[in-house]
Amino acid sequence: MACNVVSILCDWGAGMPGGAAGVEGWYYLGLAYKHLAWLEAKHYRITPSLQEPAWIAPHTHVFAKRLQYWDPFATELENTLPTLYNEKDRYLFLTGDHSWSAKILTFLKEVTSDLIVVWIDAHADFHTPGTTPSGHIHGMPLAMLTGLNSERFHAVPTETWKLWEKHAKPCLPPENLFLIGVRSYEPPEDQILQKYLSETTFTSEFIHKNGMSPVLEALRRRLQPHSTLYVSFDVDVWDPSFAKGTGSPAPGGLSIAATRTLLQELLLWPQTRFVEVTEINPLLDQGHETLLYAYGTIRPYLERPE
Repeated sequence: MACNVVSILCDWGAGMPGGAAGVEGWYYLGLAYKHLAWLEAKHYRITPSLQEPAWIAPHTHVFAKRLQYWDPFATELENTLPTLYNEKDRYLFLTGDHSWSAKILTFLKEVTSDLIVVWIDAHADFHTPGTTPSGHIHGMPLAMLTGLNSERFHAVPTETWKLWEKHAKPCLPPENLFLIGVRSYEPPEDQILQKYLSETTFTSEFIHKNGMSPVLEALRRRLQPHSTLYVSFDVDVWDPSFAKGTGSPAPGGLSIAATRTLLQELLLWPQTRFVEVTEINPLLDQGHETLLYAYGTIRPYLERPE
């Protein structure tokens, strides 16, 4: 089973620029270290066909910022992903921000059986334009994928809703979603976690007290031989005291040791065919440390024996 690296070099869903540069950083490390598994992998690079001035343009959609730019690239992604897919391969997705997972998972749900998502992130990411406190689309992918957030706190313009709902395609049942390390969420998201995901949400506080063993046990119970595992790793799950290269830090995060305890097992399971790493921002980092931590953490997946 060959490993393919799919790089999505766009960060328009984030709160600040820099995530696309974080994706580029993986290529520099792979070459600098002459990492054979990285060099032997098949690489695909996806960038917006129109290089729009998204970061300096006025906000047309206040409750889904840069949506007018995000939308056409999301459509490009929908059309491109099927051309890269081979059911016999496994994939590493490197994304400029977490919003693109909505498009990746919508596609993968169509071509896999019993898709289970392990969402390793400081944030719950269940917002919509109707509840978002920031307007950043990278806080909305799980709302797009599950359709569980029906709250409406803002008077969102019809044009914004219409464009956003074009990409909201609920396909992921909550019992197939595990949240690991979450600690930053607002009341409408908390309601979703309590109502639908109480058995599959493991907060950073829980992990600090109990370790990763209960998490692994829950995943083992849920996983079947025919299941397919998608591991989505947002580096802001780490504590910002050492992982500074991310745009949405939240105190009280996980340690490198805790995440590697989890991932060193998960990444070697045969059902794990898809891994995503996202939200690395070198503009905020010190000595590229966050990128180095991420590369070292994911390295076993690249080197996994076929």
